[in-house]
Amino acid sequence: MKPINKIILSISILLLAQPSFAAHHEAGEKHEKIVIGHEQSSTGAKLNIYGGDLATVDIWGAYITAHNARDLDAIHKANADDFMGWAANGVIVDGPAAHTAFLKEWFAASSPKWTMKYAIANEVADEDGGVQQWVTSAYTVTDTIDGKEVASEEIYDVRIENGKVKNIYVAARAVIPTE
Repeated sequence: MKPINKIILSISILLLAQPSFAAHHEAGEKHEKIVIGHEQSSTGAKLNIYGGDLATVDIWGAYITAHNARDLDAIHKANADDFMGWAANGVIVDGPAAHTAFLKEWFAASSPKWTMKYAIANEVADEDGGVQQWVTSAYTVTDTIDGKEVASEEIYDVRIENGKVKNIYVAARAVIPTE
């Protein structure tokens, strides 16, 4: 092989290997958090939102699985003692017992079914220096009303604290049958 070809081959190999070197991290090496957005606090402060702990997505996924299984006991146990939920229709659910009653009525009335679209773990450092873990997710929720399926697209912003579901905020829009 000619010397110039060896040089070109060597340079090519180094260029191809460069992304591997750039992405390499040593075990135990601390990763810098990346700001993925901002939250406006009640006092007007701009708080950074970072990518969060994926374990919270697993907690939320198990929670929704329990909803699809109609496992009210599992849902009740997964709620924090100070659970609060804000439904898209304006209903405020205060406490695990109220949530269980709300779901029991909903399950009986229309047998809802959740189909996941996405879930994103995120965290925000609050003004007091604490860190809140959140999952932002989207689901298609299908209810059966008078024998007909009615779908809505729902966005959930869920606070997970100490492995429990503490808060749920829901926004929704009806899916038009022609979609």
